[in-house]
Amino acid sequence: MLTDEIKRQKALFALSDALALLAAFALAVNLHDPSGALKSRLFQSGWLAATGLVATLLTVWLLVFRACDLYRLRNGGPDELLATFKGCTSAWLLTLILGFLAHLDLARITLGLAYVFSLLLVSLSRSGCRALIRRIYTDPKIAIPLVIVGFNHVSQYVCDRIVEQMTQYEFLGFVDDEASSDERYRGYSVLGRLSELERLAGLHPTLEVAIVMPEASPQRLEEIIKLCERLRLRWLVAPWMLQSVTGGFRVDLVGIVPLIGPRGSNIEGLNFAIKRAFDLVAATILLTLSAPIMVVAALAIRLFDGPPILFRQLRLGAYGRPFEMLKFRTMKPAASDQTHRAYVADWIRLNRAAVNGADGSPVFKLANDDRVTRVGRVLRRFSLDELPQLINVLRGDMSLVGPRPALPYELEHYKDWHRRRLEAPPGITGLWQISGRNRLSFEEMVRLDIQYIQEWSLATDLKILMRTVPAMLHGEGF
Repeated sequence: MLTDEIKRQKALFALSDALALLAAFALAVNLHDPSGALKSRLFQSGWLAATGLVATLLTVWLLVFRACDLYRLRNGGPDELLATFKGCTSAWLLTLILGFLAHLDLARITLGLAYVFSLLLVSLSRSGCRALIRRIYTDPKIAIPLVIVGFNHVSQYVCDRIVEQMTQYEFLGFVDDEASSDERYRGYSVLGRLSELERLAGLHPTLEVAIVMPEASPQRLEEIIKLCERLRLRWLVAPWMLQSVTGGFRVDLVGIVPLIGPRGSNIEGLNFAIKRAFDLVAATILLTLSAPIMVVAALAIRLFDGPPILFRQLRLGAYGRPFEMLKFRTMKPAASDQTHRAYVADWIRLNRAAVNGADGSPVFKLANDDRVTRVGRVLRRFSLDELPQLINVLRGDMSLVGPRPALPYELEHYKDWHRRRLEAPPGITGLWQISGRNRLSFEEMVRLDIQYIQEWSLATDLKILMRTVPAMLHGEGF
């Protein structure tokens, strides 16, 4: 219904961004280098090399834009402007770093001008692209009238998505045999009973019908589909099992037979190989860079708290496989875990905090735990106690980004749908950390874990890692 159209919109916005960036770079070069000296150096290796350099820069910038959600935010407004600023700034800084590493002789003033022009031209080009799309959709030959059969919370959700997205659909309203014609949602009324479709089909030859009645019987849905077929209306139907599946659907075609099932992990096949390769490279670099910090932390624990330096704990990895997770020890030796077991039971079963933070707000992690040492409090505050988990990443037990590692004694309190968070390798950081971490309820955390697993991409991992660093530097851990 909307997926293909949204893909085409994203491609059009990407093309618009690429043209705007080319214009920004060209303006910057011409303004700062009117004599052409810079252009001569750029093309001294030949047109092919210069074209490859420009294509690489464009690719890097567009990938950063994608990571900053610029192709999800297409409706304008403050969110898109902020994402444009973040995207241009991040891509510009990355260009400076890559230029330095590749020993490219790029004038800083030229790059500065390119950054300013990119902010301006990308914003203008996206505004123009949006205006063009909306103008196209207002053409009576292109706009498609749409009616939703059913008046319920699911059909209202579909209405929200259609109205809020830029689409070719002109939403007319709802039809429902049981709803009153006086009922309205977002200004759209119930147009009448199902029989009203015949009159609407006569008024709108290109009318489409979305059948959104998840509680209706298969026989009832078949009757409505037959009516649409008789009236020669294009129809789409929400699956009857919608109420039974919490995590969304996927549709696969086997020949011409559509198979509908719950959305599963996107970290499979080639995606898993890409994620694993990225983990190995990034964890090796991070372990090398953090080695001095780890040495200082180990010495502090040894001098002030005594041995052991590392804390080893049994955790559950992908699909419930147990592994030994490593952390710097932050608690007194032989500290009992009974307090934490009781806390976890309350956190999961009651889905609320057992304690409050210093400011009185709910904290979904033990606060003011007297088992934590003085050195441990510092390490926990900046999440430095988790650095040894980079070894777990290299071993393959964990990933840099993923769900929070589960404890074995948590499972006895899990509901069935909670176990879906075990369908991917656990991570040192994740959506749960950058979205609130210790102030999330258990079910909020599980929903974020499942969302991450279903929607994984390398760009998502990069974005989460970039947002994790500021959280660590601000000392948002415990």
